[in-house]
Amino acid sequence: MKSIVPAVIAVLSAHVAHAASLISLEFSGPMTPIQQQTFVDAADFWNSVILGYDLVSDANGSPTPHSLTVSVSIPFIDGSGGVLGSAGPENLAYYDNDPFSPNPTVALYYAATGSMSFDSADVAGMVADSTFYGVVLHEMAHVLGIGTLWTFNNNVNGTSYELYADGSGQYTGPNALARWQSEFNQPSATYVPVELGGGPGTANGHWNENNSGVGNTGFVSNLTGMDLSNELMTGWASNTFFISEMTLGALDDLGYIVDYSKAGVVDHIVVPELTSLVLCLGAVPLMMGRRRPGRCRRA
Repeated sequence: MKSIVPAVIAVLSAHVAHAASLISLEFSGPMTPIQQQTFVDAADFWNSVILGYDLVSDANGSPTPHSLTVSVSIPFIDGSGGVLGSAGPENLAYYDNDPFSPNPTVALYYAATGSMSFDSADVAGMVADSTFYGVVLHEMAHVLGIGTLWTFNNNVNGTSYELYADGSGQYTGPNALARWQSEFNQPSATYVPVELGGGPGTANGHWNENNSGVGNTGFVSNLTGMDLSNELMTGWASNTFFISEMTLGALDDLGYIVDYSKAGVVDHIVVPELTSLVLCLGAVPLMMGRRRPGRCRRA
């Protein structure tokens, strides 16, 4: 089982609110065109999902720019089968609904920078078996905050965003829960089950599966007809996967305004490589501090 090494979160304070955030990428080191394009395609997808931010506006309520910059690299780490790499948010930006008051009624942290780094030996294998795009989408969702920022907005200021308590296995964010109830036919559910197995990096950060991803869960999406075990944000990978409205609801719970029509089975056409390597420059140094673990799923 591959592991994603935990990295860290530093908090940036921004007292004046800012708006819809689009992901931008900064590449570093050798990378094939198909590898680079996979990251670009994943960022384009999440950019199409995110329509805006709940709290990112100026004092007059007008949208102002806010961006999430993700540093991307594919270095050699330890070869195939060892450490896959690291991924997650690093710096956070604070926004509230009343920047001129010491007591806002709502406040949230959003990811401002993040990083994604994968072992080149493992990436080659994932490209070959067509699982790399799904892994990149999955890890980029962790950079956005799914499974990594679930507890960061608890009692920040004013309204409490109690999405998850570590070790509980019970996600209670209202938007994801509502979609769990409707999409997976669980009308009486009071929480979304969260994975507690798999060890650090998998536990407490993914939707729950059975027996380390072996077999179906019995929970079927009425949107796609697929079992929950094939959902993007479970702890183990599937060659054919879908993104549930529940996962988009989890972004909604984090303060993103999302396009729920983007939920469904994800198809990704791999563009043939034209040259062997391309050097992409411009990455910023990784910020060290505390970060919650995010880890790629195994096939």
